[in-house]
Amino acid sequence: MKTLQHTKYALFYLSVFFLLLSCEKETPEIVEEQELITTVELQFQASGEAPQTIRWEVDQTNATTVTLKANTAYEVAITFLDESDPGDVEDITEEVQEEADEHQVFYEFSGVTIDLSSGRSDTLDSDGNPVFLHTVWNATATGTGIIKAYLIHEPTSKTSTTRAGFGGETDVAIEIPLTVVE
Repeated sequence: MKTLQHTKYALFYLSVFFLLLSCEKETPEIVEEQELITTVELQFQASGEAPQTIRWEVDQTNATTVTLKANTAYEVAITFLDESDPGDVEDITEEVQEEADEHQVFYEFSGVTIDLSSGRSDTLDSDGNPVFLHTVWNATATGTGIIKAYLIHEPTSKTSTTRAGFGGETDVAIEIPLTVVE
């Protein structure tokens, strides 16, 4: 009888022991809050021309077309905003500048050829790579097409020529119609 009782206790303690072994403490994952971007503005400025500002809003139909002149250098600045609370608009661009190593702006052009380079006041990451918040664009011929702009978070490369080549996560992606005239 005592052997049966000892066996019950032994099984009970053995079960508790294995239960405790199977329960590991997990390291809590630190969740970093992503930026909320509701609006992207592109400002185009060519020498002798009035500035052109295009606003892209996440919940709007964004049909405004950018019109550029061929063979004209345009300084282009991109701004990322959180306008979810109109009384407290947050300029996310400042965070992108402060965290230059963790961000990259990438532009894709379809239907038109644009020569793009880093602008004089562009932000550089710690390796000297431009973030492309301030760029210079020059269209080489007339035509119509699409501008795609991406804000990439934690890119795995900063020198790719395709969106997929940058890796990372897309914080925001926009498409804007473009017309290049004489």
